[in-house]
Amino acid sequence: MNQPPHSPKGDPQALRHHNRLEILRHLRTLGPTSRTDLVPHTGLSKATLTGLTAELIEEGLIVETSIGPSGALGGRKPVFLDINYTQFHAIGVRLSGQDLHLVLTDLSTRVLAHHTEPLQGTKPELVAQHVARLAQHLLSTHHVPQDHCIGMGIALAGVIDSSTGMVLFNSPLGWTGVPFAHLVSQHTELPTVIDNDINAFAASEMLFGHGKQSQNLLVIANGLGLGSALITGGKLYRGKNGGAGEFGHNTIQPGGRTCSCGRQGCLEAFVSEWGILQTFLENHPDQDSLTMDDMLKLAHTGDTGAQQVLQEAGQLLGFHLAHLVNVFAPEKIIFGGEAARFGPLFFDPLQHSLREHLFAPQTEPLSFHVVSWHQEQFTPWVVGAASLAVKRTFETGAWLHPQ
Repeated sequence: MNQPPHSPKGDPQALRHHNRLEILRHLRTLGPTSRTDLVPHTGLSKATLTGLTAELIEEGLIVETSIGPSGALGGRKPVFLDINYTQFHAIGVRLSGQDLHLVLTDLSTRVLAHHTEPLQGTKPELVAQHVARLAQHLLSTHHVPQDHCIGMGIALAGVIDSSTGMVLFNSPLGWTGVPFAHLVSQHTELPTVIDNDINAFAASEMLFGHGKQSQNLLVIANGLGLGSALITGGKLYRGKNGGAGEFGHNTIQPGGRTCSCGRQGCLEAFVSEWGILQTFLENHPDQDSLTMDDMLKLAHTGDTGAQQVLQEAGQLLGFHLAHLVNVFAPEKIIFGGEAARFGPLFFDPLQHSLREHLFAPQTEPLSFHVVSWHQEQFTPWVVGAASLAVKRTFETGAWLHPQ
């Protein structure tokens, strides 16, 4: 057998599992693909691939989707295969300081149902029970058998050790050292993955978004806070205890404005939603009742003061983003969060400042993508949470056994 690189040797069952997973991984990345075209991607022989795809079709894990045109020399028309994304489901949970947001998705993270409720308390055990109750409600209401749910992903702010399922620090909930993934899994009996909400957003973009075909990405989330996720070689860089990515808490003005973290002069305190609004209000103390939405309306209807604040914040963020790009050399920058709705008044000066301060070889072919932000309850954060469970599934192949 022609074995794919890094495939397990000496254990036929482990090798078979690995090869089946390789087929699914490549179908996820490539989309509908013929058996012939899968051969060079997977490293499998044509006979092995044909046999394994027949098994996967019989189990309902992949489907034949369409028939392509014959080649230049004629011959048999290729049949395209794709993952049967509707066969299994995932649950995503976004946990804020006040609310629980849940979605039920299929394996493509397409949202099938969503539900939001206020938190009924912040004690970890009570929150875990609340999550379990709502998850069971989604599954039963939409007639999804528990064994067709591949697991649950949970996203929340703070420092998260995803490998242990531990919330090391979360300020809104007042949690320190909480084994929250374990607590939830005890009540749901579902595999549960937990991570920082920006890492969850990055997982979503890597699976089915702008980062699907890329190995080196810089993901920036700006809204109520400012953070980043760095993907190198197709893997998320976590740093010690999952603490990497706190880009927003670099000090840019010692002794400056107090940040949400309690320190002074952080970048977040000047370019996040609340930081930008604070700058505007400092310049216009007579308008202290304005919200961010009010300020954006002013900017989009020609108010020069509001426009200037957005432009200067964009320039400032672009300047500091250039530092990250110069160090890590990503292929793409993906930008999300509530600030995605700021529009060209913010992003044009941001990109101009970014490119102006890049080391010349980094400027091209660097691409910049802004992920649309909507105010629906199933925002990119909670879809990203579901992506954590889906990503785990494609990495481990825990779903590959016949039901």
